[in-house]
This record gives sequence, C-alpha cells and structure tokens, in this order.
Amino acid sequence: MKAVVLRGANDIVVQDMPEPQAAPDQIKVKIAYAGICGSDLHEVVGRSGFGARPEWMIGRPPAPRRSTFPRIMGHEASGTIAEIGRDVKGEFRVGDRVAMDFKAYCGSCWYCNNMMQGNCLNPRPSSRSMAEYAVYPEGAVYHLPDSVGLDVGALLEPLTIAVHAMDIAQIRSGDAVIVTGAGPIGLLIMQMAMKSGASRVLVSEPVAERRKLAKELGADVVIDPLKEDLLEASNKLTDYRGFAACFEASGRAELAKQLLYLAEAGGTVVWAAGYPNDAEVTIAPSFMYMRELKIHSVRVSPYSFPRALQLLPKLDLKPLISVRSLEDAPQAFSDLLAGKGVKILLRP
Repeated sequence: MKAVVLRGANDIVVQDMPEPQAAPDQIKVKIAYAGICGSDLHEVVGRSGFGARPEWMIGRPPAPRRSTFPRIMGHEASGTIAEIGRDVKGEFRVGDRVAMDFKAYCGSCWYCNNMMQGNCLNPRPSSRSMAEYAVYPEGAVYHLPDSVGLDVGALLEPLTIAVHAMDIAQIRSGDAVIVTGAGPIGLLIMQMAMKSGASRVLVSEPVAERRKLAKELGADVVIDPLKEDLLEASNKLTDYRGFAACFEASGRAELAKQLLYLAEAGGTVVWAAGYPNDAEVTIAPSFMYMRELKIHSVRVSPYSFPRALQLLPKLDLKPLISVRSLEDAPQAFSDLLAGKGVKILLRP
C-alpha cells in the first residue's frame, strides 16, 4: 500500500509499505482522510520526543516516542471499516463510516482507575494513518453520525483536544477569552469557547489567512501580534480586567508566559500546544500568589470522544479544511511549515 513515510529529519516520501493485518481484537480501516497535525510537523523537523526529566520529578518516566526510521506518519483519520477481527465485541460492520483515536486505554492501571486515562501506563496503539489502510484497537474506533462527512470526521481527534480544554477552563457564560495561535487547535478552541458561553473572544495570529478565518468564524477581535500591541487590545476588550480563560495554541513559549499576565485574577491559563524540549517559562511565585491563577496543560483528551462526536455537526469545520492527495504529502508538509493553509487532509 502507499503511505507517507518519514525516513529522517526533513525527509518525507510517499512509498509502498506492507499493508497492516488486523489482529483478532482489532479493526482494519480503509483510510478516507488523514489530517496533518502540528505534532507531525514537529516530527519532521526533529522536535519530537520527550526532553530530559528533572531529577526531582517523581513517577514513572513516560515512554519515549519512536525514533526508528523509516516510519509511517499520522494519527488523525477517518475512513470505512474494511475488516473486523473475530474477537471484536462491538456493533461494527464492514463498510461502516468511522473516525479513530490513535490509541485505546488499558482500563486497569492506576491512572485509568482514577479517571486519568490520558496517563494510562499500558495504552494500546494503532498503526499510523497516513496510508491506504490502518488497524486500530476496538476501543479507538467511533461511528460517525450520518450528518457528518468523512472529511469533517477526520477532525474528530483534534476536536477532542478542544473539548478537553473546555473541561479544564470551565468557562462561564459571559466570560472573556483569548486564544493565541489560529491554527486548527486554536480555531477549534475558539469555536468551543463560544459554544461554552464566552461573550468576548480575542484571537492573536500572525498569518493573515488565519486571522481572516478566525474573524469569519466569530472572533470579536483579531490582531497581528507582529504589528499590533496585544496588551493594548486585551485591555480594551476586557476593561483592563484580563481574560477569564487564556488558551495558548501556537507552541511559542514566550506566549505561554505572556498569557499569565493577560489573565484576570483567578483566571485559568491553558497551554494547548507542543513546545520545544528546552523551552522554559519563569514566573514569580508572588505574582501567582497575588493573582490566584491556575495553569493547566492539554496533551491528550480523556473521556472526550463521545461528546466531540455530538459536536462535529454543530461546529463550522469545513472552512478549516483543504484536501490534497496522499502523493502530494511532501508539499503539503512544506506548505504548513511555511504557514500556508490551516488543516490539510491527505486523501489516499
């Protein structure tokens, strides 16, 4: 089968790879669309993996990402079921339209049993999705509503990140919200914040195409942080109080810090992006003490897929999407790294 293969840093090709075979407890999916995620871009430029753990950090070290080459890329996808393992117990049929998570959780470790399945110690991974076929554990496969096309369905996994971010931020009706970075995650968070009751939304984004899209999708204020004063715009929108919820979706560590100063007293700052391993954010404890701020991160999306499925037809997701052929993957990656496009889906 044809697949998008990473052979090393900045070395992407489309080539023939062995077609994966479904184990008895797996479901094989013919991929319709595979999304390019920001983490895929990090893989390409060599920023994937975990940094060194500080000596004072307790707990079991996370498993490192795969560093072997060549490897198939991708983890966001939709498609139709091609084969069902004999031990699969759910109501699945060949030909069903589905979207997928990239792993299933064990359900029995300490974290799974304490409502923290995102930290599962024994997750069951899928094969990668930028290919003609991929195989998934049963628990990672979700039926799409009839009203949702397979292209929009491919955004299920990134939408779960936005749903989980709302769980963390606990937005109240009438709250003011800021989002830095209007890529796919930022725009999904923006729409979810408005659905959750935010009455004023500011989006900061340097790429003109993405600013325009944020405005069309409902942002009250959009600014170019390279040319406009973010603090001035924030003060004007919030009457100098700051934002109840601040979402950082650009992956820039300096913005992760700046949002701490744009939050209102008692506000919540959510870091919803990946950052370089050597990036650090410093803040005076006295400032945190006086402002009673909360800082959270979002990495994966536990317990979010069923709710995100119900939201897929309720959000305006088509404007985010552009479609390329699988063979055009190297150029699609280059375009996204250059800031062109928003959510590119690859179609085998």
